[in-house]
Amino acid sequence: MNVFREIKFYTVLRDIRRQLSAYTRQDRIRRFKIGITNDPERRYQQAYTNEYDEMILLYRTSSINFVSWLEKELVSHNWDISDNNIAGGGGNIGAPPYYLYVVIRY
Repeated sequence: MNVFREIKFYTVLRDIRRQLSAYTRQDRIRRFKIGITNDPERRYQQAYTNEYDEMILLYRTSSINFVSWLEKELVSHNWDISDNNIAGGGGNIGAPPYYLYVVIRY
């Protein structure tokens, strides 16, 4: 992997990790789950309206590989406190753009 590309990947991960931490402080929320989708409205309506209060989009990209890597890293980093049962890879995601999101229960 190109060194400059690797630095960019880890810079994006660092920034999103900070953003996610700001949204998911334990004194502000009860639960959260990290995921990816290509249709945020449909995903929230079909999967989360009964369990979570809000979906926040953290990142948008055309690369399924990059967004999948971000999801895996963030879930791994938050494994003990998130509602994620697996570290990503929940199924066929469709065509780009892809969104990394967090759903939150206040």
